[in-house]
Amino acid sequence: MVRRTCIFFISLFMIAENVAVSQDTVTVPLHVRAGFDISGPVMKLVTKELISYGIAASADINSSIAATAGLRYSSYHSSDVLYDFMSRGLSFTAGTDYNFIKANVSQGRHSAGIGLRYGLSFYREETPKLRYTNEWGTGETSVAAESHTGHFLEITPGVRTELFRGVTIGWNLYMRLLLSAGAGKDLKPVWMPGYGPGTSGMTVGAEYYVSISIPYRKIKVYIKPKVRDTEEEEGEATETGSGTGTGLSGFRNPL
Repeated sequence: MVRRTCIFFISLFMIAENVAVSQDTVTVPLHVRAGFDISGPVMKLVTKELISYGIAASADINSSIAATAGLRYSSYHSSDVLYDFMSRGLSFTAGTDYNFIKANVSQGRHSAGIGLRYGLSFYREETPKLRYTNEWGTGETSVAAESHTGHFLEITPGVRTELFRGVTIGWNLYMRLLLSAGAGKDLKPVWMPGYGPGTSGMTVGAEYYVSISIPYRKIKVYIKPKVRDTEEEEGEATETGSGTGTGLSGFRNPL
């Protein structure tokens, strides 16, 4: 599905390059969208450690920019020889997306661009079992449940297209940059909901959304006409220029 979506958008760009624009304005609809990330339930089938459910909404400001917001619930449990760790919580993101496809090609139905978002993670973590070894021997302790607030930035390139009227599909790659885990300078959570491994300064991944799309108004967008001379016109212009510059007007009629 991802491969077909990529091929579709490459075709759109090729068409946009080959078709001359004969009008200077185009009317496009602006949409509001709400969708569900299906990659979360799929990942639950792959790993039992993580449960993640996400929803997202967006509203077109103009033909290129959309305001976006997202909400995600995550629950993580990890068991190891040295520790048991659990975290769960809600994360929120808000920002904007920019569409690189021109309005006359996108028609309000297709998008290929990049987004920038600010994220907040409200989570609770605990370590019921923690084994340690030091110069006095081996022991076991636990860390009681505590609540924290984490902060991160998210950069997300992606594509979206209309599957059929009112329904869109699309995927986003994301790169998240940790600003603060909220647990102290030397305490990093094994997993921060909405972000990923709190021990890493950057995380990457992908999300796949199916969304409902509703147009709320139409706008006119100015498109600069694209004029292309044919090879014949260029050839005629060259011959005309050559004739005027190298004719016989420089020679005097002897008669």
